[in-house]
Amino acid sequence: MAVDRVANQWDRVDRVDRRTFIKLSSLSAGGIALSGGAVVAGTVGRWPRGAAAAQQGEKVVLAYPEYPDLAVANLSDLVDGEPIFFEYPQAGQRNILVKLGRTAEEGIGPDGDVVAFSVFCAHMGVPLDTVYNHEHGMLGPCPLHYATFDLAKTGMTVMGKAVQHLPQVVLSVDDAGAITATGMYGLIYGYPDNLLDLGET
Repeated sequence: MAVDRVANQWDRVDRVDRRTFIKLSSLSAGGIALSGGAVVAGTVGRWPRGAAAAQQGEKVVLAYPEYPDLAVANLSDLVDGEPIFFEYPQAGQRNILVKLGRTAEEGIGPDGDVVAFSVFCAHMGVPLDTVYNHEHGMLGPCPLHYATFDLAKTGMTVMGKAVQHLPQVVLSVDDAGAITATGMYGLIYGYPDNLLDLGET
């Protein structure tokens, strides 16, 4: 009896003709694209963990309720081309802060040229501490597979095998020039969650 029931179910499935299948597939794909596709892409791509977003025209306002604030440096301490290294949001998650000397996307400061990024290559996590190229505003090439990232363009890959942007530290600056790290765009290599303490898993 159970075998007959299963066979009857397959008979019903087989009766869906090609035209009906294509219509249903198109409707499903359209529904995903209109309702959830943009949210999923944002979550996996550039939104920080736990970020709340509100659309205002073309500008997205983000809040970072779970990331800690960390004082990193002061604008008066920065020199073009001389990087400052710091760990954020956890110990061991090393980042580079640089004053590029030219305007950068997501840059802060009077000239919009101060940015910070994870130093771990987005391809295989190789440290990039020693391969900052100030003349071109690039981090890389990675000694393993030559991945190179444009720090003025939100850490975009410009060469090599990396297929993701370099994770960028969200920075703020106050009237006294104090620079604070407040969040991250993207996942730091090796972490399924930037705030997850891998030592406790």
